[in-house]
Amino acid sequence: MTAEPVTPEAPPTPPPAAPADVLGATADVLDATRALARALAGLARPLRDTALHTARLVQHVGVRLDAFALDLARDVGAVARDAQALATATRDQATTVGRATPRTARLATAAAGVLARQRWLRLRAAARGDAGLSADDHRELARRVTAIAAELRGGLAKLGQLASCRPDLVGPIWARELAALQDEVPAIAAAPIRARIEAELGRPIAEIFAELDDAPLAAASLAQVHAGRLLDGTAVVVKVQVPGVEDVIAADIAALTALTGAVGNVPGVDLPTLAAELGRALAVELDYRAEAVMLDRFAAAGVRVPRPIAAASSGRVLTMTRIDGERLTACLDRLTPAARDRVLAELVGEIAAQVLGRGLVHADPHPGNFLVTADGHLALLDFGCVLELDRDQRAAYARLMLAIAAGDRAAVVARLAEAGFAAAEPDRLAALAASMVAALTPGTSAADLDWEGAFAEQLGAARALGGLVIPRSFVLLGRVLATVAGLLARYRPAIHVHALIAPHLLAAAAPVPRA
Repeated sequence: MTAEPVTPEAPPTPPPAAPADVLGATADVLDATRALARALAGLARPLRDTALHTARLVQHVGVRLDAFALDLARDVGAVARDAQALATATRDQATTVGRATPRTARLATAAAGVLARQRWLRLRAAARGDAGLSADDHRELARRVTAIAAELRGGLAKLGQLASCRPDLVGPIWARELAALQDEVPAIAAAPIRARIEAELGRPIAEIFAELDDAPLAAASLAQVHAGRLLDGTAVVVKVQVPGVEDVIAADIAALTALTGAVGNVPGVDLPTLAAELGRALAVELDYRAEAVMLDRFAAAGVRVPRPIAAASSGRVLTMTRIDGERLTACLDRLTPAARDRVLAELVGEIAAQVLGRGLVHADPHPGNFLVTADGHLALLDFGCVLELDRDQRAAYARLMLAIAAGDRAAVVARLAEAGFAAAEPDRLAALAASMVAALTPGTSAADLDWEGAFAEQLGAARALGGLVIPRSFVLLGRVLATVAGLLARYRPAIHVHALIAPHLLAAAAPVPRA
């Protein structure tokens, strides 16, 4: 038998909705829409009122009300979003780094306050009809950040010090204000400093030192330096790590990582790279045994440095022989032009020897770490931050500078890539690099260069470059070079930089002989 095909039954058709049901549903939708409209109106009214009042205040400037209200709405929303992002990042980071929570919260609060002030200043600039912040606005923000960093110390102050030596990244106004962090960090009381010395060295101070001054010679973000005298009469300085700074650094790195994620990309600044490099550098800087090794290595190379005293040192206390001298900038300010040129020539030659010759670079080059001794020569202090460059890195930088000095644009582009630099427009990057080291041109005197004008032009060009990538070593090396360039710009010595560094350039660029 053949089975008859079975036709599935169609689902029952629902009865048409009654007109009353349709009308009821429509009424519900209209009620919900009206409620939403009232809620939106309630949210918008305070903002509109604020915009109206603000517009009246700036009416004499001629700002159109609707445009200003739109700007105000955007920025109020931006402040709220930034604050929420900071809060979220802080909360998330605190779950993984519990001990960082209180300090991270303080950093986040301070950052949110600075950000809100920046937004307000930008609105005020727009009300004046200005495209951006004025120099006074930038100065105010920079001073706020400097004050916060000085108060909180730790990694935040250290980051400020790093930024103060990189005007190419933060601009000249910010660099000048942040430079106060090189010296103006509040001192720690004598009692905890003495307690740390005794705990680290395992003996009472009287069994090690005949004298130890309670007033510090210098107070920095991570340490204080005190003058003293050993029992045998040797004049020394004692570098003491600030008690508890280890936890502060851990909190700062955690906070910086969190805030970097919250803030996102900042044009011209690679925040993740800076945060990672800061963390790496600080880990080394907190180990005074490593610094003692560096002191010995620089001394072996003929550099005038303090000598570490192992019997009175530890991982957190470093006792060194004292070198008497005058701070570099104070000395340069009072010297005759000829004597000043000689000291600056010695500085340029020493930095060239470090970068191109020995590959061991003093990477914390603020003026307080350079002394001019009674016989008129340089002495270097504080070797907590040292950059090491291998043979290939030194050769790459040397070949780049030789290509710039020769004016060979194609070679400059190639050498930039070899050294690890990249940009969306390589030719523009090459032109910028050439303008930044114009003093390398043979026969050019540093006194003849328009440092101020050239710097302003270079800064604008650097910020306009898209896809800019720099090698990791240049995070610290750029700081060193910027410091030297700043001194040359300030004192305009009659020295030929190319002649001073040419021997080091040629030696570094030469091929390595094969066995």
